[in-house]
Amino acid sequence: MRRTLSIGAKWTLRYVAVMLITVSIFAWFVYERAEDRIRKDAGLLAELQLAQLIAYVDAHPGAVEEWRVFAERQAQGADPELRLGIQLFMPDGRPVANVGAAGLTTIPLPAHVVLGKTDPEMREVEVGWGYPYFVLAGRGEHGAVQVMIYSRPFARTSASIRDSFLSALPVLALITAAFGYLLSRGSLRPIAAITRSARRISTRQLEETIPTTGSGDELDELAHTLNDMLTRIREGVDRVRHFSVDAAHQLRTPLTAMHNQLDVTLAKERTPAEHRMVLADLLLQVDRLSDTVNAMLRLAQSEGGLDSSHSVRVEIDPLLEDVVDFFLALADERGVELTLEAESKGAVRGDPSWLHQLFANLIHNALQYTPEGGRVDVTARPAVEEIMVCVRDTGPGMTEGDRAIAFARMQRGSASESSEGMGVGLALAREIARAHGGTIEIESTLGLGSVFAVRLPLADPESPQ
Repeated sequence: MRRTLSIGAKWTLRYVAVMLITVSIFAWFVYERAEDRIRKDAGLLAELQLAQLIAYVDAHPGAVEEWRVFAERQAQGADPELRLGIQLFMPDGRPVANVGAAGLTTIPLPAHVVLGKTDPEMREVEVGWGYPYFVLAGRGEHGAVQVMIYSRPFARTSASIRDSFLSALPVLALITAAFGYLLSRGSLRPIAAITRSARRISTRQLEETIPTTGSGDELDELAHTLNDMLTRIREGVDRVRHFSVDAAHQLRTPLTAMHNQLDVTLAKERTPAEHRMVLADLLLQVDRLSDTVNAMLRLAQSEGGLDSSHSVRVEIDPLLEDVVDFFLALADERGVELTLEAESKGAVRGDPSWLHQLFANLIHNALQYTPEGGRVDVTARPAVEEIMVCVRDTGPGMTEGDRAIAFARMQRGSASESSEGMGVGLALAREIARAHGGTIEIESTLGLGSVFAVRLPLADPESPQ
């Protein structure tokens, strides 16, 4: 298996690479500036010698011997490492004296000096001594002078600066690597803590949280995000765990009853009529179990979120009319007046079958708890960027404890002992509302009834059908 570098090692290498690039550019800039400065210093030294010699030649016209003596004194007084050489010429360019290093080699006088152009221009001339000479020539009224300065001292100074930078680079690289490693370890310490905490987290240990440093940086933001995710996972696992326990408890009772009924039936001989009666009762209980399982499946599907492929524009008023029409027969059978006042004139975006299930569960719940002679009113009104649908009943109302568990799965209120159902309807209604970006609120007064208010966001008027 190929081993990859850790993030800390990568950061350290990047620190070193950035440092080397930065220092190299800086060193190159400093070296170029220093070399230019050194060359200018050499030029100033040559110009000073040239100016003194031209001034002396012009002050002593035609005195070639005196020129030579003065030139020798200048050469002898100069730094030996400069190997100062002086060449003296007559105005026509004829050489008359070579002093110092110029006595070992002869460099022709530039033509522009012979022609009387006196602007000095330093040039480099190779004479075979390892380093070139800086040569500067000038002309006075009574003669011309050419000064030679050995470039080795200046080249060595430049080389010393260059070597200093080159020798410092490895040391700087090691120092940067050390500090970069320490900095990366410090920066990655929160990630290590996050990793250790994440490894301890499991479905049996979801109380663990990711530690934060309080710095408010990106790693703290990541830790807060992970903690929020863990909270949602913890809530989801708790819901599934409670749902599983409640579902098992609710399913166990009818299954036990069916098992006992079968045992009693098989304990002795029965007539065909008795067998048919038992089977009919078992079929009724199986239908109830099937309804419960289907409701549980719908609840699980609603928690998974709304499928975008099933999301369409749904007009609320016609939908409520269909739901109310469906329950009119049940309302008549129970002696309850069921009315509808749909004036929302709006639409929401969602799954029509789910929305039908949402309002059907609320109306069925209201009819279930409303006594004979009571009434259930369904209204739909427009609100700010939403539609509000209210299902109001004249049932016994709900206590504060009943409201607290109204939307809990497999839970039924204190007024439900005589009613049928498995306690899934309201929980399913709330999950469907959530899946559509809406909410359900309860207002209830004991003895006066309850109101379930559903708020759903309006669909975009320009959204497709």
